[in-house]
Amino acid sequence: MISIIGTRPTLANGAAVPLSPGVRAGDFLFLSGQLGLDEKGKPVADDIASQTRQAIARLEAVLAQAGGRRDQIVKVNVWLTDTADFPAFNQVYAELFPARPPARSTVVSQLLIPGARVEIDAIAYLG
Repeated sequence: MISIIGTRPTLANGAAVPLSPGVRAGDFLFLSGQLGLDEKGKPVADDIASQTRQAIARLEAVLAQAGGRRDQIVKVNVWLTDTADFPAFNQVYAELFPARPPARSTVVSQLLIPGARVEIDAIAYLG
């Protein structure tokens, strides 16, 4: 069985984004990329640490809607806009995933939202 989790997000200009925040397929939950944005679609701060915390909090919110928790995340993909942000990102990430960090890929790339420094998507096992 496949089910959609969450409501389609909107951009700061009010345009709906054509994606599902989460898609549950059996015991797996596939979480769309989350940015360090506030409820109005603007970056919470200019620093990578704050944006990383917010992106993971947004992932957790979608997880919670499906009855899941952060410790059920098994794979993460990360996009950073600046290589220099990697040490600070990694420090926050290590705090949030201290005991059993998920498998992870990290790349440097532009992001489509102005001011966004990090995007994180995830796969969680809810079984």
